[in-house]
Order: sequence, then C-alpha cells, then structure tokens
Amino acid sequence: MRLSFIKAKSHIITSVAIILLACTLGTCGRENHLEKLYYSEISSVNKLVLAQMTISKMATIDDLNLHDADGLRQTAVAIIDAAKIGSRKAAYSYSTHMRAYIDLSALTPDDVEVNENSRSITLTLPEVNIEYLGRDMEIREEHYRVTGLRSEIDADERAALKESMNRAVMKEVERTPRFRDKLSAEAKTKARAYFTSLLGKDGYTVNVNFKND
Repeated sequence: MRLSFIKAKSHIITSVAIILLACTLGTCGRENHLEKLYYSEISSVNKLVLAQMTISKMATIDDLNLHDADGLRQTAVAIIDAAKIGSRKAAYSYSTHMRAYIDLSALTPDDVEVNENSRSITLTLPEVNIEYLGRDMEIREEHYRVTGLRSEIDADERAALKESMNRAVMKEVERTPRFRDKLSAEAKTKARAYFTSLLGKDGYTVNVNFKND
C-alpha cells in the first residue's frame, strides 16, 4: 500500500513538471515570436525622422563707417559714402535647417526584449543622429531703404552677405551644443511616445532606452 502511494505521488510530481515545462516553453516561444515580429516591424522603417529645427540669422548692409574702415581702400570708400546725399541700409535674414533621426536599420534582434510575466517590452534604440537638412537658397529681405543719390544694393553684395551669414550660422551650431542637445532631447521624447503607442497597444508596458545614454 505504501509503495502504491509513492508511485502515485511520483506520477503527480512528474505530471506537474511536464505541465510547468510546457507552459514555460509556450511562454518562451511566444516571447521569441513577438520579439522577432516587433524587430522586423521596427527595423523595416530604416530612417525615422523625429524632429527638425530652423536656425535663422539676420544681418544688415549699411554704409561703411569711417571708424570701422580697415586699410586705405575701405577708408576711401567710407569717405566717399559720407559725402553722398541720402542713406543706404537693408536688413536680410537667412536660415539653416537641421533634423534629428534614428537609423533603425542599426537595430539588432537583441534590442527588443519581451517579458510575458511582467507584460513588458524593453526597446533599446540606436542613438539619435543630427544632420543638416539644407539651407535657404536665397536670403530674405526684411528691410530696404536707399535714398538720395545712393546706389542700389546689388547681387554681389547680397551674395557676399549670404555666405557670411552661412558661415556664422555653421560656426555657431558647431561651437554651441545647445542646438544639438535641444534637437536630440525633442527627438527622444517623440521616439518614446511613438514606440510606447506602437508597442503598448496590446496592454504591454513599454520601456524605451537609447544606446550610449
């Protein structure tokens, strides 16, 4: 009778172990399936643009002041300008455009983790990249006033001003991290919102991280 009881108990334990193993394998199988599915869906986007920024610069074309003249040529020009009747002044603005994006083709299968027990998804995204989108083809005229006998502002002057403004913008962006930092922070905020909505629709808690953070 005792032997029969031991056999029965052993049979129950074996059955429970088989059931637990089946459940575990089933959970792992579902997790692997979801990880592959989400990885395929996300990485297929390739380049995800998340934020853009426009940096504008304003400059003026004015008569050369005698005190600001450098060298004989500029001094002569300043003296002639001072003798002319009327005034000559114009203001122009110019913009350079930047954007932040994530290269999702750099995502790896290990970057997507699904945990069925906690009903959570952890996504580790590639770092945010910043690139120049382009610059204005022409400068914008904000103010223009030429009176008396003064000469009109010509195309050569505007072209020289445009190049000067472009160099100033590029130098300021490279020297000042706040532009890139602001754009990157905005991109991360939008990425977290986007992927939380995309992956959390089935009731999962979504944790979005970034590499190198």
